[in-house]
Amino acid sequence: MVIDLDDTLLSAYRRPDLAWRSVCLMMQAELGGLAPDIAAQALTRAGQAFWRDPRCHELGRADPRHARRLIATAAFETLLREGHPASACETVSSLADAFSRRRDEEMRLEAGAEALLLDLRDAGYRLALLTNGAGPLQRAKIERFGLEPYFDHIQIEGEVGVGKPFPDAFRRAFAALAVEAPEVCVIGDSLEWDIRPAKALGCRTVLYDPERALEAEPRRSDADVVVRTLTGLARCLPALHTQRE
Repeated sequence: MVIDLDDTLLSAYRRPDLAWRSVCLMMQAELGGLAPDIAAQALTRAGQAFWRDPRCHELGRADPRHARRLIATAAFETLLREGHPASACETVSSLADAFSRRRDEEMRLEAGAEALLLDLRDAGYRLALLTNGAGPLQRAKIERFGLEPYFDHIQIEGEVGVGKPFPDAFRRAFAALAVEAPEVCVIGDSLEWDIRPAKALGCRTVLYDPERALEAEPRRSDADVVVRTLTGLARCLPALHTQRE
């Protein structure tokens, strides 16, 4: 099994719109005459634009705190052009940093994550953790939530120089587990970064999608299994085990 970290085992970055709104309400005084909902909407749109850009995405994975400052700057520049009250640079940076702190404070293990990892180990699977991002940042999360003992191999983009969705990232993990792609099941929350590239290599795939109702249904061919809870994934283990044999 090759398993993703952020928003699969950890609840880390889901629903940025709600996080931005919470921070804007908390810092309403610093926003002056700008309504918190207007600010939050602009920040959400700027974040979506930032993370859609492949180069920005790469830079942001390496330094999320700086990325959020760039997002906030872009959002308030847009608001200024639209005629809304402008905030000082210090306020923009403070807003972005407050967002980063909130993300860190609210990060937690997904419900059922530890039980799932134990079930996988008990079922005889070898496990690899495959995550993008900077080495120190991702290692800190792994240590904070005590995940290292569950895995035979931990692979972080910033430490090895290649990350998802590139095939070499997956192949490196397969080699570390001494398996070939058809023997592997990849579990992740992203069609683009986890499921489709793994499927192209010949792996079985499980899409973890707790907010499936909020988005369009994945195409049937995108993932072999789609689950909304990690407990639901645990119930799929007997079938996956039979397929492996």
